[in-house]
Amino acid sequence: MPKKKYSINWENDEPVSFEVNGVAYESLDDVTDWKDRDKLAAMLHASADDQEDVKFDEKEFEELRKAAESPTMERWVLGGFSAIAVIMLLVSAMSIFSNVQKLGREESAPGRVVDVAVERVVVNEQERIVRDFYFPVIEFIPIDGRKRTVQVSEGSDAPFYEKGDEITVAYDPEHPLDARIKSSDSSALMWVLPSITGILGIAFAGAVLVVKKVMAV
Repeated sequence: MPKKKYSINWENDEPVSFEVNGVAYESLDDVTDWKDRDKLAAMLHASADDQEDVKFDEKEFEELRKAAESPTMERWVLGGFSAIAVIMLLVSAMSIFSNVQKLGREESAPGRVVDVAVERVVVNEQERIVRDFYFPVIEFIPIDGRKRTVQVSEGSDAPFYEKGDEITVAYDPEHPLDARIKSSDSSALMWVLPSITGILGIAFAGAVLVVKKVMAV
């Protein structure tokens, strides 16, 4: 297959026409083949200071491209977005797998709230705004028959439970101190992390696909 011939015609330091195998085009946008258009664009950038017609064959173009090739900002951005998408989706998948395993191991036992611990947290250091969070302390007897007292890790900015409240406790039989109050709220909290990371991962992956599609046009 014969090599294609490319040329750019200049007048007064300005490109006035482009040719591919003798076919003339008034502008790069008129070139139908994107490969031909890219090669002519590379020639245009490489020879902007040349007032005479510039002629390249495919071999010369490839040598020029390899010599000048370097990572572009677009590639760095796409690479970073792709890496973030992969990390987010991996975190989401691992969190989902961990939650499924945890739910499969959990046992239930009756319990009661024996205290409510209050922790004061600074939410705005500049304006010195603090907020109290309430963490129920629960007592229950797991399957091994030994009474356990645990402060649950799920706190709230309002006291949802009071001392003496009867509750159902979900716990890991192998690690009874890994316990929570069995409720729709605590179950929903387990899926916050995988949901957020999954949505972010899909968003970054979608952004990469859109940018690649736009760049290919």
